Amino acid sequence: MELNIALPIVNKIVEQLRPYCDKIDIAGSCRREKPDVGDLEICAIAKMVSVKSDDLFGDPKLVVSPEFAKIANGLGKIIKGKPDGRYMQIELPEGINLDLFMPDAHDYYRQFAIRTGSSAYSFGAIATGWKKLGWVGTDGGLRKMDECEKKIGDNKWKCVNPNPELPPHWTSEKHFFDWLGVKFIEPKDRNWEMHNK
Repeated sequence: MELNIALPIVNKIVEQLRPYCDKIDIAGSCRREKPDVGDLEICAIAKMVSVKSDDLFGDPKLVVSPEFAKIANGLGKIIKGKPDGRYMQIELPEGINLDLFMPDAHDYYRQFAIRTGSSAYSFGAIATGWKKLGWVGTDGGLRKMDECEKKIGDNKWKCVNPNPELPPHWTSEKHFFDWLGVKFIEPKDRNWEMHNK
């Protein structure tokens, strides 16, 4: 899909979800201003609301805003995931897929940088940056390599320390880049091809 067609679609979705998010941003090739867009990508942290527990004496529990869930579920055909998870893939009526990433708040700007891409840039600059600092990506976010082990068969890292050292709580994408020791460049300049790794 051409960028000038994709942008109004992704902007409309962001504006629908924004009232029910603590944070929301367009990522992917739209953010990088690529002329041709393969899919739409959004990073968001949904607002949480307190609801009564099913248990008569239980404490209230926090759940994803019902309005956020209703809008996300109504955007199109759900291919993967659900609104209270970390990822949804949705086939939109306009004929393009939406990847909706919902990272933990402490990991938001790392995920935002990765999901902005390109995949070659994310691997060649961003992931290489944290590896040089002795960190690896896990399901819970970055963890020190010496506190992790590789999962057999799927090449993923798993933290084995019950009280691991945590990375900083980044307050912006630039803060994340500064921590990495990687020069911040504008998203439109991150359109690396695989040969630039």
